[in-house]
Amino acid sequence: MKRTVLIGLRIPLDLLEELEKTVSGPEKKFGSISEAFREYVKLGLRVESYKAVIKDPEFLKSIDYLKQNDGIFNWIETLTDQQTDAIAYALQMEKEKRNEKGNLR
Repeated sequence: MKRTVLIGLRIPLDLLEELEKTVSGPEKKFGSISEAFREYVKLGLRVESYKAVIKDPEFLKSIDYLKQNDGIFNWIETLTDQQTDAIAYALQMEKEKRNEKGNLR
């Protein structure tokens, strides 16, 4: 059984309204504000862990090599930080799916 803790938070009203949209909006991504908050906190933690990987010198060296030899980086450089973060997140999710499938075999 997972442990849970009830906490009180002070958050800006506009942020709460954004969370409410994910619960009551047309897409209804989440069943409750608490669920939405939990999922976004998990997402934030994942993004922070990806930032550490992105700063790895070997990773940067391999990206620099690819950058010099691959036109896709010209396109990537036109994207906003949010768009590149979304792509990185999607790639990580695909990697996790592959790892999960590999562990099931």
